[in-house]
Amino acid sequence: MTKALSALGLEVTPSVCNFVLVHFSSVEKHSAHAADAFLQEHGFVVRRMDAYGLPNSLRITIGTEEANRGLVACLKAFLS
Repeated sequence: MTKALSALGLEVTPSVCNFVLVHFSSVEKHSAHAADAFLQEHGFVVRRMDAYGLPNSLRITIGTEEANRGLVACLKAFLS
């Protein structure tokens, strides 16, 4: 998941947990808030990190291989 998200140009904090912390641009078009809205429209639920002082980041839980591939494809569409 980390490699796939990094390949999209996203910064991912190294993790040994069942989730990854993904950092987005501060540019509104590709912000974490915009990504969250786009993902929700496509059936993916992630956690915004505003309350932790990370307004440009999303916490993404690792799911099944199919779900992970779908989320990466959705983010690829969002970023293009």
